[in-house]
Amino acid sequence: MFGKFVYGQYSLAVAFWKFSVLGLIASSFVTRLLMIFLKQSVGYETRFLQVVWNNISLLSMNPATFTWLCFYTAAFLGTLTYCIVCIIGMWNTYKEYEKSKILAIICMMIVWVLVYFAIKYSMY
Repeated sequence: MFGKFVYGQYSLAVAFWKFSVLGLIASSFVTRLLMIFLKQSVGYETRFLQVVWNNISLLSMNPATFTWLCFYTAAFLGTLTYCIVCIIGMWNTYKEYEKSKILAIICMMIVWVLVYFAIKYSMY
């Protein structure tokens, strides 16, 4: 399924709406939700996460916080990977689309904006 998307074998509408728009919204929503759970587990104290990111007392923290941190990190890396897949898939779909190059360029620019906002709202 993703192989056909990456190689540009889907139509522009399917690649844009199904994989790019819905996929990026879903992946950034899950990452944002895990980020909220992580913030709640540390009590929204940003100083605590600065210590975590500096690898000081990483193993001596609360197990629930450590679990949410691992889930959030995995989801964020998954979102970054999916953003790269979306850009590659839409680029290949853009190259294969023959009807209207202007429409394909507009879709490609919208995907770049969606990738920007997916990464921006997924960051802590």
